[in-house]
Amino acid sequence: MSNLKHISIIVFGLIAFNWCNAQKTAIEPKLIVAKIKLDSTRDPITKYLYGQFIENLGNKDVGNLVDDGLWAEMLDDRKFFYPVDLNEKLNPVNTRATINQWKPTNPVAVVMDSIHPYVGVSSPKISTSNEILQGIYQSGISVVANKNYVGRIVLSGSSNVKVTVSLVWGEGPNQKSAVTIEPLENNYKKHNFSFSCKENSANAKLEITGLGNGTFSIGAVSLMPEDNIDGFRPEVIKLLKGLNSGIYRWGGNFISGYDWRDGVGDLDQRPPRYEYAWEAVEDNDVGTHEMIRFAELIGVELSLTVNTGFGDAYSAARWVEYVNGPTNTPMGKLRAENGHPKPFNIKFWCVGNESYGHWQLGQISLKNHIIKHKMFAEKMYEVDPSIKLIASGASIEEMTITGNALKTTGKVLAEYGTPSDWTGGMLLNAKNNIDFMSEHFYCSVDKRFDITVGDYVDANEPLVDWTRRPANRIRAKAENYKEYHKRIPASKKIPVYLDEWAYYTNWVHPTPTLGVTIGYARALNEIFRNTDLIKMSGFTFATSCLSFNDVDATYNTTGLLFKLYQSQFGTIPVQVAGNTPQPQPKWPVGGGQPKINAGGDTYPLDIVAALTSDKKTLTIAIVNPTETNQEITIDLNGVKTSNKVTKWTILGNSVMAKNVIGKEAEVTLKENTIRKEKKILVGASSINIYKYTIL
Repeated sequence: MSNLKHISIIVFGLIAFNWCNAQKTAIEPKLIVAKIKLDSTRDPITKYLYGQFIENLGNKDVGNLVDDGLWAEMLDDRKFFYPVDLNEKLNPVNTRATINQWKPTNPVAVVMDSIHPYVGVSSPKISTSNEILQGIYQSGISVVANKNYVGRIVLSGSSNVKVTVSLVWGEGPNQKSAVTIEPLENNYKKHNFSFSCKENSANAKLEITGLGNGTFSIGAVSLMPEDNIDGFRPEVIKLLKGLNSGIYRWGGNFISGYDWRDGVGDLDQRPPRYEYAWEAVEDNDVGTHEMIRFAELIGVELSLTVNTGFGDAYSAARWVEYVNGPTNTPMGKLRAENGHPKPFNIKFWCVGNESYGHWQLGQISLKNHIIKHKMFAEKMYEVDPSIKLIASGASIEEMTITGNALKTTGKVLAEYGTPSDWTGGMLLNAKNNIDFMSEHFYCSVDKRFDITVGDYVDANEPLVDWTRRPANRIRAKAENYKEYHKRIPASKKIPVYLDEWAYYTNWVHPTPTLGVTIGYARALNEIFRNTDLIKMSGFTFATSCLSFNDVDATYNTTGLLFKLYQSQFGTIPVQVAGNTPQPQPKWPVGGGQPKINAGGDTYPLDIVAALTSDKKTLTIAIVNPTETNQEITIDLNGVKTSNKVTKWTILGNSVMAKNVIGKEAEVTLKENTIRKEKKILVGASSINIYKYTIL
């Protein structure tokens, strides 16, 4: 994921931008003709092209990811990285959106014990008496009426101290549920508890108090809904499983400072670490076993990313051995001791995350990274020769837009064959150790990268233009790879894993608008036009397909898109010829502007078509990125189909419409059966799939 300074430029622009005031240009209906050529096919659309990307945590702009979106833990800082005191300012800073801090009932009675901590640097130690309850609490917890909650607490202390753990959802005597734990022991011991909540509350609190003449220490504490699925939120698991995404990549900026060994073993004894990439605390509850289990629960494969930032090749190889090695290897034995004797057999491994980026922890030059990649590949292949390695790439347009070319060569535009051409350098010098090349891109709704000034500038463009930006980035990569294949013929066999892509909008507006989702539909269409090059994908983020709060979740407009395309669009892409080519580029070619605008020859509509695997059904996806109804003639080139067509449409009352949890949906996905017509009227600002049964 791209650097924070670069992000902030986009973020502030998005906050200030009012989409309602964006330039509107009416696209007058044209005599558009689309000829579907079923005898001209491309490489299949596999499940991997609907993949997702996820990482553990981010800052307040990135939003809720694994820790707050997938994982069911309700408590923050449950292993006490921060001291328990009345100070409202966290040190070191924590950039997450919301942190519920632990507070003392009496600050004089609580000290942080660094001599006998249970995990991490220190654990809270509370002095108690026979007269008054002393302890700590955390508020700001959301609970639901008639729901059960379970937890555990690690305690040590004086044998005459009685500890009470209470879930409190109101001020009244009956608005809480409590469990008493006694006697305590000198050594830390785990105790389980459960609560039954009677009312809804968005500001419940967990209290841990002691009574008796002595002390008690808290090593760790956890609270989850009883219906969690192996630690994950059941409502989120159900929705993400419904997307059938094929593959998830677990990586991101955090990985360059991540030690996988911190994320295995007993959850309560995994140390909390400061995460320097996002300036937040990583509690390490969700590590190797948990992410692999998550992938199993939603029915996808998992791609793991090794640390090439501050990490080393030996540690990466040990991780491969831990995940895939037999029990007669040192790490395979450790995995078995941690509860999983059978190897996980993870196939896909990313060698670093955005290693080209000046924001990346431990970033080095292209020349040195080529050496590092080879070292990592050698060690990792030694452990498991069957794995597939994904190299960290950045083609010409990515190096330009992210400012890495400027920092590398002093020129805004990256140039082939120079130190500013990261992908080219990797393909030329490390091709024998690469199975896939990773590529990333992010773009803005209201800004474009201007190669004449080397920065983002305001671009008050109509829907048809700003929704093309993601597709244009994909088109630009395809043009760049054609050049790589000319310059480096052996690189033709190395496909692309587009394992991060999105608008930056996700991070400011986690619930996307219909307009944003139209942009994503056009991006998927462009991926399908390039299946010979792009074999896997990872949308940023999986949780960006959902609208959720602390207790519930639903699909947002982007979730509807991925669910529709994956479930209803075909798998054998066929050529769509048209009579209305895309307009010539408005801006100089370079950066995010390809030589030819993305979208095919049915402007302003964006159309792709595909057969189902049995070739008995034809599907046509038509995106109308204008605010005007458009008419198109579909020429099936003599192929006979049934007279009834199934149609699915994603439509809202405006391009600003969105679906937010707890509110009535503004964007709908509707299915109906229509009569086959040669001419189709495509509604304004809509995403459509038509399904024809071939006779």
